[in-house]
Amino acid sequence: MISKKTAVALVVAVATLSACSTEQVVDNTVDAGLFATRTVVKTGVGAGKLVVKGGSAAVRSVTSDD
Repeated sequence: MISKKTAVALVVAVATLSACSTEQVVDNTVDAGLFATRTVVKTGVGAGKLVVKGGSAAVRSVTSDD
């Protein structure tokens, strides 16, 4: 049979491990959210730059005196 001290030690160890695992899950979730947000923003900025470059090239080709 398991002694009372051993049972208490096991419960404390499981609670500590559970808290540590929960903290890690939260950290990973936040990191993933930040990565996704950063990717969306960079994609939007890149697409905006591409539109500006394309628009500038179109204006130059229409207004050139060649």
